[in-house]
Amino acid sequence: MKHALRSLARTPGFTAIAILTLALGIGLNTAMFSLINSLLLQPLKFPESQNLYVLQRSTAQQTGSHAPAAVEEIKRGSAGFAQLAVYRNWAFTLSEPHRPAEVVPSHRVSANYFEILGIKPELGRSFLPDEEQPGHNAVVILSHAFWLSRFNGDPTVIGRTLRLDGTGVEVVGVLPASASAPTIFGPMSMFRPLGLTNEEKTNWTDNSYNLIGRYRPDLTPEQTKVRFASLAARLAADHPKEIAGSGLRIASLQSSAMDETSRHITFMLLALSGFVLLIACANLANLLIARAVSRAREFAIRTALGASRSQLIKPLAVECAMLALMGGGLGILVSMWTSEWISHRLAGDGPAQSFALDWRVLGFAFVVSLLTGLFFGVAPAWLVSRVRVNETLKSGTRGSTGDRSHHRLRQALIAGQFALALVLLAGAAFFVRGVNRLVHGEAGWNPAPLLRGNLSLPAPQYPTADRQMAFYDTLLQRLAALPGVESVAISYDLPLFGFPSQRNYTVEGDTPPVTGHEPTAMVNGVTPDYFKTTGTHLLRGRPFVAADRIGAPRVVIINEAMAHALFPNGDAVGRRLAPIGDQNPQPLEIVGVVEDVHFLNLSPSPVRFQLYQPFAQEPWGWVAVTIRAAGGTGRLIEPFRRIVSNLDSDIPVLDLLPVPALIARNTDDLKLINQLLVGFATLGLFLAALGIYSVIARLVVQRTSEIGIRMALGAQIRDVLRLIVTAGLRMALVGAGVGLIGAIALARFLSSATPAIATNGTMDIAGATIALLMVALVACYLPARRATKIDPTIALRAE
Repeated sequence: MKHALRSLARTPGFTAIAILTLALGIGLNTAMFSLINSLLLQPLKFPESQNLYVLQRSTAQQTGSHAPAAVEEIKRGSAGFAQLAVYRNWAFTLSEPHRPAEVVPSHRVSANYFEILGIKPELGRSFLPDEEQPGHNAVVILSHAFWLSRFNGDPTVIGRTLRLDGTGVEVVGVLPASASAPTIFGPMSMFRPLGLTNEEKTNWTDNSYNLIGRYRPDLTPEQTKVRFASLAARLAADHPKEIAGSGLRIASLQSSAMDETSRHITFMLLALSGFVLLIACANLANLLIARAVSRAREFAIRTALGASRSQLIKPLAVECAMLALMGGGLGILVSMWTSEWISHRLAGDGPAQSFALDWRVLGFAFVVSLLTGLFFGVAPAWLVSRVRVNETLKSGTRGSTGDRSHHRLRQALIAGQFALALVLLAGAAFFVRGVNRLVHGEAGWNPAPLLRGNLSLPAPQYPTADRQMAFYDTLLQRLAALPGVESVAISYDLPLFGFPSQRNYTVEGDTPPVTGHEPTAMVNGVTPDYFKTTGTHLLRGRPFVAADRIGAPRVVIINEAMAHALFPNGDAVGRRLAPIGDQNPQPLEIVGVVEDVHFLNLSPSPVRFQLYQPFAQEPWGWVAVTIRAAGGTGRLIEPFRRIVSNLDSDIPVLDLLPVPALIARNTDDLKLINQLLVGFATLGLFLAALGIYSVIARLVVQRTSEIGIRMALGAQIRDVLRLIVTAGLRMALVGAGVGLIGAIALARFLSSATPAIATNGTMDIAGATIALLMVALVACYLPARRATKIDPTIALRAE
């Protein structure tokens, strides 16, 4: 070890470059593994979290949550073999004296929710069984983070009355910090018992309720799955109109942190960061080969004096291990910095997600460091074991330049670097261009210049559709009267990430489809000026009008994909749809067809049909209010807030932003992936260029005499340039040829994993190949240009 340290100290430049290169490669890999560890591998903080599962509704088209009526049936049917808890994402309006009203992200939960998760409040108590009933649920439990931020950790908060949705509720508990699971449930502020009304308990269309459970010790997970499958079949037979064709699917609670697309992308980032490490290892192997060749005389003398092969290799192995461990130690710091940057980028305006540096991450870094040292240490050890004592000693002070085998090995390493760099470049180009097309391409509507804000009407103050519509009508009139406003609309939501409701329909007069395979459409409720406001083109028929209200015949507008699929041989306008499982089974007349809108999802929903219904025929308490302005939207923000406050000061305006800014904020994760891929590709390209530069530079040094002779015999500068550059480009072309296979495979993987960003990969691969070869050309030209300045007289005299 002392010998290795002295040897590394004699070459501080090489040592620093090696450690820094390894730190970047190992650090990036460790950061990507830390991300996977925090989301998928690290156990949740709940007791025996490996026994927690989510129970999802599974249909032919998708997997999701449940309607409240289905929840009631599932809980009753599974009482003998499972205990299930229910939760639903909710947004309560919190209003306190002398403070503006605000919307707090919350959960409505069953009374046994915390019991199933194994959570005991830090302060106060949990919910009582009778508090789950409507009229008895005026209690809340605060999350630890909300307790600290809103009440400064005041322990006397227990028993305090808060005003939620205009109604007083009592704080009965505060959760411990360990109860937080933002990757699963989101950043929740408070919890309130479900309090399902009789109307909600009979609703089969609002699929917004989630079921979680804990495996019983007397039943294996396989037995539990079999029993749920039997229950699903029984319920489908008992309720053929509502849930026929639906199954029940169990998944671990841990795995619900990421959907399939996110999981694919995360593992892809880990694999591509591994490519950066491989390129770094190939670079170091090349440097170590050059170092070993320069020490060939030393190894020959040692061998002549009786050193065994193991005694020759051992110092090199220790050097490599030291470099790897020092690079790994610095790589942990790089990983921590990278993880912190990713955490803050993912958090946006919310709290940052912590990527813990636990034993898994440290173990991963240690193993990767050792494997890395083994990888780049094999080549010089192999060369030392092949040292030819007589030939090396005969070479005198000139040393040895090595044999052809080590030249071929170095060339192979360079070709491998360029192959990996091409995969990185092509993958980054494919993803970046696809995301840009997804975010800024043709979406079927025009986001600018739009201003959007969300409103949440307190249910106690607006208990009926008439009260809600009276508020909305007044709001629309006052907003439309603002200077610069072209049109105003209210809808369930804008077409950003999908419409908030999905329902099944059949075509009146057609042969009924197989039960459970009825057409499913995403549903949006909109006011008459919605299509004008959002810039969605009406292709046929008419828009909604003010007369389309409760009591009038029910009408709908469908998208072009739905019209072509359900009515291939005729016009959809005038035909009628029958809702499945709707509490109001009145037929729906199609009065118009609009163009398809595309959502900002990497993996498109399997539901391609889009249906719009008049907002006034089914008003919601949570809505999006959208304004199209003649000029800039910024000057309308304060008037918007003022109008809402004047109508009802208990109603906050949430996320009031220009729609382009809203899209930018909600696609930050895609931009983060873009930046990571571009960073990987840039670093890989730089390392590959550095590798070929070092090889060509050493080639020039080794061939100084030959170049001098050629120039003495009349070779021109262009001949020398061609000789050196061609040698380098040959290695780059071989690497690019091999890399094309990997680039095509990566493009196909990305197309299947993220269909929404699928583009013509040929252009991306071609552009990446040209960029790679141009960098290689520059990297080869610089040492070749130095070769042209060799003085033939000095070169021959040295010989």
